[in-house]
Amino acid sequence: LTEDDVYCRCLSRTLCHTATPVTVGFYAPCGHRLESLLAKVTACMREEMARREAAELQRGHRKPRSPHGWGLLVALWLLAFYEPVVTEGHLRRKNLEFIFIRFSAWEFAGCDKLWAGLVTTLCHRIRQHFGALPLSVFHVLGSRPRFASGFSQREWVLKKGTCLRLWGLLLVLAAGLAILLVALLVPGIKEHRALKVVGSAVASLSGSSLVLGALSILKNFLVSEKKKIERLTDSDRFAGQLGFMSKIRGEVEVLVDFLAFMEVFERRRLRVVLEITSLDLCYPEKVAGVFNAMATLLSDANAPFIFLLAVDPSVIVPCLEQTGCMKGLADNGYLYLNRAVTLPFSIPEMGWRSRLRSVEAAIQTREDLMYRIIAGNVAKT
Repeated sequence: LTEDDVYCRCLSRTLCHTATPVTVGFYAPCGHRLESLLAKVTACMREEMARREAAELQRGHRKPRSPHGWGLLVALWLLAFYEPVVTEGHLRRKNLEFIFIRFSAWEFAGCDKLWAGLVTTLCHRIRQHFGALPLSVFHVLGSRPRFASGFSQREWVLKKGTCLRLWGLLLVLAAGLAILLVALLVPGIKEHRALKVVGSAVASLSGSSLVLGALSILKNFLVSEKKKIERLTDSDRFAGQLGFMSKIRGEVEVLVDFLAFMEVFERRRLRVVLEITSLDLCYPEKVAGVFNAMATLLSDANAPFIFLLAVDPSVIVPCLEQTGCMKGLADNGYLYLNRAVTLPFSIPEMGWRSRLRSVEAAIQTREDLMYRIIAGNVAKT
């Protein structure tokens, strides 16, 4: 193992055990090393994820499931008619699934609000990972898990209120249709116009409630959270809108509740790893906006977020000291960075083993590189 391998493996083990939400300052003195170091950390976390999954299966627990294929129908059924419950058995689960999201700040450097790019990237990737349909149904019918009372191992509780309302609407709809058919087809009653009006009114009112629910799901399916936030930020008067930030925070809270629901459904713990890179290439005010977004929008106490802030502190600190966010902190960028970062992790200069590994990778031929990529893909599958 090289020195970089040891450091990255230590960080990955730490991230598998740390409580969330957490902001990790991944500090490296050279910016060109960050990509390779992040790749090492991601690979180590995937190995730990596979190891825990195998250990959980050996302990005899039920296999995890995913919201794809047949699992999608099961997820939709549970979303509509059941409420998830966090049991003691769920809290004892050790298997993890990491959802890696790469946010390159340089790609959004031209935007007026760089922090909005961070939030929209988060919303888009979570929607892409789980699918648009489960998230759309959750917006309308889903509910956040509640904790079990005592040592009950029952993870799903029937939504009696939802079922009663649905059956009531279906019964009223059937009654309205029956009255309408009788008024239209039975001889001697066709002349009673009032009966036709009553039947059509009852059927239309009950049917409209079902149609509105379906339209709400369709609206959330077509209009993603990313588009909603982009519409808010594109508005000319968004800065003066009352509760603008609370609307965006509300969208993030829905995502957090959805992730909590999917934890119980998939029978594993979920962690969203946001790898923030190229932040030291942006303008100072936009850099401060990203820190504010991390602090105010994405730091819910129950959020399963791990922010991996990959920056060079010697570059980012002078950048922060040029902004207006340093007022009251004695113009000390390191003090501001220490307050924003929960877990600082510094990687020193490249050691001789890491240098040899870099030289070997640099002098390899194209065929050797292609063979390594193919072999790595085969090993992953």
